[in-house]
Amino acid sequence: MQRLKDICRWILRTDKSDRAIGRSLGVSYSTVGRYRKIAAEQRLDWEAVEPLDELELDRRLNPGRHAAKKPFAEPDWSHIHAEYERPGVTLALLHEEYALEFGESGMSLTEFRRRYQRYARTRGLVMRQIHYPGQELFLDFSGMRPWIADPKTGIRRQVELFVAVLGASRKTFAYAVESQRIPDWIECNIRAMAFFGGVTRYQVPDNLKAAVIRRTREDGALINATYAEFAAHYDTDVMPAGPRKPKHKAAVEIGVKLAQRWILAVLRNRVFHSLDELNQAMAPLLERLNDKPMRGVGNKSRNILFAELDAPALKPLPDAPYEFADWKVGITVGQDYHVVWNDHYYSVHHGIVGKKVNLRASADHVSVFLHGKRVAIHPRDDTPGGLSTLPEHMPPAHRAHGLDSYDTVTTWTQQQGGAVAAFFDQHLKHHANAAQSLQAGRGLRTLARDYGTDRLQAACARALAMHARSISSVKSMLQRGIEAAPIQGGDAANDDPIAHDNVRGADYYQNP
Repeated sequence: MQRLKDICRWILRTDKSDRAIGRSLGVSYSTVGRYRKIAAEQRLDWEAVEPLDELELDRRLNPGRHAAKKPFAEPDWSHIHAEYERPGVTLALLHEEYALEFGESGMSLTEFRRRYQRYARTRGLVMRQIHYPGQELFLDFSGMRPWIADPKTGIRRQVELFVAVLGASRKTFAYAVESQRIPDWIECNIRAMAFFGGVTRYQVPDNLKAAVIRRTREDGALINATYAEFAAHYDTDVMPAGPRKPKHKAAVEIGVKLAQRWILAVLRNRVFHSLDELNQAMAPLLERLNDKPMRGVGNKSRNILFAELDAPALKPLPDAPYEFADWKVGITVGQDYHVVWNDHYYSVHHGIVGKKVNLRASADHVSVFLHGKRVAIHPRDDTPGGLSTLPEHMPPAHRAHGLDSYDTVTTWTQQQGGAVAAFFDQHLKHHANAAQSLQAGRGLRTLARDYGTDRLQAACARALAMHARSISSVKSMLQRGIEAAPIQGGDAANDDPIAHDNVRGADYYQNP
């Protein structure tokens, strides 16, 4: 139709014949004559024709052609495309179903195929991304990995290459770590922030487990708790790239390829025995990469663009770098009001038994959070099977029992003095078992509560005189109210732990 506008311009602005115009534009002279006749009938001049686009001009000069076109019912081409990708489904079958639905207003199979192909071509279009200064930092690990060798055995093992790229300036950071696990991932992010000297609005990682725990259609991406805490510390938001969508993070994909080409390839013949040695060798090559001129941006380097674009737009770093801490999410508090980290038990308040809490473990402390609020904090203790229990977390009965340590009970008996202290000391000497004596001390304290200190003193004195050393003997005297009664038959010189007045003694059996 571009030819139609040219034909009208030659007809209306020159005095050339139809044959001369046809030879110049490569069309037949009869076509030129037909359009000259239509323009004369409609009394058109160039001023009226020039503002029209080709489609409007064609409708003006060929109204019958457009009037003859049948308006077709358009199907939902996205649905047609999805159905066409299913096994065994053909365009002919889809057109048949379409024709049954729309009847006479439906298009022919040929037109259906033509329009579908036109739609399918639009799905391959690529949108050029616009990256604003200080907006995005793209993060990924390289598929091509460096390696280090054991200095003693020479055995090689592969390590990971982390790459971070700023969206606007494309300044690149690369760093080698042991793995893609969360501690190494956080270390890489901290080093990247320090390298760029500021914080972007968004972090755009790939969907590795250290960043994204899982994705669902309903909830989207669930960010790893440690990584989310890291992002909050740096006042940035995590916006993961779409799964299997490399075009969403094209900047870092290119950055990874450049790191492979200008860093790993350069170092391919060198042998490194530690990560520090490898990273030290990478540093000058990384600076060289960022100093390379780039075509399409006036031969400016990444460092120059960084100074012009990203550096002024980055948010400042926090006063202190993030302190790494690992998390466990959704832990149910058991009936013993303790939670477990690395086989060590930490207490929480007994009132939240059965609730789900989150655990945060740093190098020095283990903290427990309920609904985002910290409800407990303990010094970290990695002793397997050990207990870290705070008295304020215990119910009153457990606290009273738990506070009865050996030292506490011993102090109480000494404070009572007299026969109580003497009886407890005698128990210690006879049994030589701290746990058994602890239980005995608790029993004496219970008896003092139930019968009073004075009666307990009398019962302990009588038990000492009878050489009785068990708490049950003292309790029996108090229950029968004989703690003040004289001992019959003189001093009972036996070690029977249940000695009392009902025991007949040796004299009974000597008299027939």
